[in-house]
Amino acid sequence: MRRLILALAVLALAASTTSALAGTTTDAGGTTLDELVSRLEETIPETWRIVEADSARTPIGWTGPERGLYVMLEDTRTRFFHPNGFHYFSFYRIWLLPTDWEGEMRMTPYMSDSVPAYLLGVSDSYSAFFHTAGGNVWEEGPKALCGALGLESICFTDLTRRVVDLEFEERLKASLASVQEDDETLVLSPQRIIGLSGAGSSLYLEYIFAADSEEEDETTPELASLTESLAENVFVAFPEVESLYLRRCRSDTFTDTIVARD
Repeated sequence: MRRLILALAVLALAASTTSALAGTTTDAGGTTLDELVSRLEETIPETWRIVEADSARTPIGWTGPERGLYVMLEDTRTRFFHPNGFHYFSFYRIWLLPTDWEGEMRMTPYMSDSVPAYLLGVSDSYSAFFHTAGGNVWEEGPKALCGALGLESICFTDLTRRVVDLEFEERLKASLASVQEDDETLVLSPQRIIGLSGAGSSLYLEYIFAADSEEEDETTPELASLTESLAENVFVAFPEVESLYLRRCRSDTFTDTIVARD
C-alpha cells in the first residue's frame, strides 16, 4: 500500500511539473513559458537545473498585476548553510513582465538580508527581473541571462551605477524647468539625478528624493505625487519612452517602481 501511495505521489509530481512547463502564452511579447525555459536551459552551466516554472506571477518583493512568467534556476554543486539552521543551493529567479506592466517594490534598506527582485534588463517586448542568493558562484550569470533573453534596450548588468547620459539629462532638464515655472511646489532638481540610461521605448532613472520625513513639512508633496510628476515630465521629455523604471533613493532606503505611459 505504501508503495502504491508513493507511486501515485510521483505521478502527481510529474503531472504538476508538466503542467507548470506547459506552453502558457503571456502578453510579455508573446513569449511562452516553454520558450523561456528553453532559452535558459541552453544558457545555464551543466551543474545548474531548472527547478520551478510558472506563469501569472509577480516578482518577489513587488506588488502589481500577476502577469509575469517565472523560472527558478538552481546549482546542484554548491550548498550554503543559513544561520537559522536551513541550507539552500545557489539560485537565480527570473521573471518576465510585459512592457506596460506597472508595479511597486517594497521600501528596502540599502543593507538588508531580505532583498526583493531587481531589474535585470528590458527589451522591446518585456522587462526582466532577477532575485539571487549565492549567485556569485556563476559570476557570468547576469550577463549570460541578459544575452539569452535579448535585453539589448537596457542591460542592467552592463549599466554602471550612478552614471548619467548627458544628452538625456539635458532633455529632462528642459522639461523639468518648464514645469517648475508653473508649479513651485514641484521640488525636482537635475542635481538629484544620479543614474540615467535608456534606449528604445524604455528608460532607467535613479533619483534622490527628500532625505527623510523629519525634513519634510506640509508643503512637501508626497512621494507618490512626486513620482507621478516626475514620470509625466519624463514622458514629455522623451516621446519615444513608453515605460519608466524609477529608483527612488532616500538616506538609507530605496524603492523601485515601474510606470507606463497612459
